[in-house]
Amino acid sequence: MRLFKVQKDSNNIQLITPTDHSKRTLGRFDFNCEAKKDTWEDILFYIYNPKIKPKNFYLLDSGCLVFDEKTLELCRTVFEMSGEIIPIQIERGPELYILNILECMNGLDYENTVWDYYKSGAKGRILEYAFHKERVINESTIFKIPETAKTAIFCFADTKDREDEFYHIYHDNGLTGLLFEEMK
Repeated sequence: MRLFKVQKDSNNIQLITPTDHSKRTLGRFDFNCEAKKDTWEDILFYIYNPKIKPKNFYLLDSGCLVFDEKTLELCRTVFEMSGEIIPIQIERGPELYILNILECMNGLDYENTVWDYYKSGAKGRILEYAFHKERVINESTIFKIPETAKTAIFCFADTKDREDEFYHIYHDNGLTGLLFEEMK
């Protein structure tokens, strides 16, 4: 089994933002393993940087994945196993979707994770992740951990058929806009 941190290729993808900037209130775009679909308010978004060539994934917030129709067709089953799919509308653009990941696994290996420490001695941000791999394997190949649920997205590969794993679906179908950093 291989584990990856899933990141947006933020220098090369389009950023979406609400047309009404007052909608960008504290907490509205926190995707921290809590359901949002039933209370989601229809918000119109626009492409902030339209000169960047569209990819299959877009940037909104670090805690979710925003993607196009092609990606939905290819990844629907995997995405539905990991969370909820929320349709969003883009001003003068295609309908896009947010994947709000609800799979939150207790898999961080505290002893082998490398931490940054505050002057007080308290643990700060994670510099290098380590996992108990047996704790993160489940039906969904996309997951989060409680310690970084607002920001970090992970996936695992090489435990199921390729067509059932997000990492392989992404690469085998030439999807664009994400980076995969292999974890130990």
